[in-house]
Amino acid sequence: MKLELHTLYWDNVDPRIIDSHKKVTDYLGLDINYYHENTQHGWWMDHVIKNSTSDIIGFIDGDCVPLSKQAVINAATYAGTNDSFIGIAQVSNHIPPMSHIYAAPAFFFTTKKCWSRLNTSFGETVRSDVAEEYCYKAEQERVKYRCIFPTTFEMEPNEGLWPLHNYGYYGIGTTFGDYCYHLYQGRESKNIELFVKRCNEIVEGTFNTSGMIPSTTMNYKGKIVR
Repeated sequence: MKLELHTLYWDNVDPRIIDSHKKVTDYLGLDINYYHENTQHGWWMDHVIKNSTSDIIGFIDGDCVPLSKQAVINAATYAGTNDSFIGIAQVSNHIPPMSHIYAAPAFFFTTKKCWSRLNTSFGETVRSDVAEEYCYKAEQERVKYRCIFPTTFEMEPNEGLWPLHNYGYYGIGTTFGDYCYHLYQGRESKNIELFVKRCNEIVEGTFNTSGMIPSTTMNYKGKIVR
């Protein structure tokens, strides 16, 4: 099956983020199409898939990097084998019911056949963040898909940790199993420096999660957003 990989970034993304992202993907030998466009995320995903000639389309955010080439292969294999999709687990904590765990677009792989079958946009709606409506439609049509759950995070966002419904939490610098590392909130200087550091570690082969906080910890003492 043919796979395509795509990354979108806007003018407000610090160049160090994308430079570090490219450093990792070059090191892993991944052929990624980069788009520097100020456009809506969901609309862009729709446009990419509509015009794709590949069987599987993968999306990787500019502040999210795979931890290995095998992680990309595994995600693409799941999507292709099941004619479905896979993405990192997320909850829209700003949209009721604030409990819907869905496959978020930061690290997301789907078959084009699945997209055609579901026939719905990746765009935001009154009940959905980007790609969430795609997941709602899959649930309605009983199309099984997979979420990759967070395993560790590095720092609490200023507004407090983000609950993943009844599973646990995620925050700045979250790892999702052996699949990827997602920075989040890359507009802050301290976070940019963290992303650059972690990308360098991936390339150097020294990346590890020691010292990070388990996403399912029961002993977190910080502020928690509900």
